[in-house]
Amino acid sequence: MDSAMLVRRLLLVAVLATVGVLMVTVQGAGASPVPPQDFTCGDPSLPLVPCNQTAHFSDMFQVGTPLANAQNCPAFVTTDFVLFTGTGNGIEHSIVNNALDGWFTSTWTGTVTVTAFIGDPTAGGVPDPAVPPLTGRLTEWFGGSFNRSNFVVHNTFHINATSADGLTSLRVLDVSHTNTSASNPFVPHSFEITTCG
Repeated sequence: MDSAMLVRRLLLVAVLATVGVLMVTVQGAGASPVPPQDFTCGDPSLPLVPCNQTAHFSDMFQVGTPLANAQNCPAFVTTDFVLFTGTGNGIEHSIVNNALDGWFTSTWTGTVTVTAFIGDPTAGGVPDPAVPPLTGRLTEWFGGSFNRSNFVVHNTFHINATSADGLTSLRVLDVSHTNTSASNPFVPHSFEITTCG
């Protein structure tokens, strides 16, 4: 998943949570397969229009933040940013219907290299010299839905990776969830569970 897709998804959630109500009318419902660079369904930098799109993608470039509450994990998981780069198989789908409800989902699985960084790698962070690059399998699912009153976002993430010398290994499972309720749409409820082993 490229960083633009991830940013689009996160921005969509933020816009919907803040605005609460979509001011659009929905047209036809036929799914439109598009190249990843043309995936515009729900892009908050564009005028929000009715949409139903699917895109397939292969490249992964994603930054992960420190997981401070991770259980049974190496110290760097709780303190370092990580950069995931790799190739695999991904699909993303987004739709807004006539009732102004929407859904979006993305799945990716493939081989990645994980590099630990002291600080955000997109903002001047440097590789952590104490942690070798790790290579292995990553599977991630991200999805959510929204309507006029609330939204929900879920994510699952699983990686199993090893250093080139075989001395350092990492296996992480992360599950997160955020939602609002119609009675209190601007106060999200959330949890994240991260375990290593």
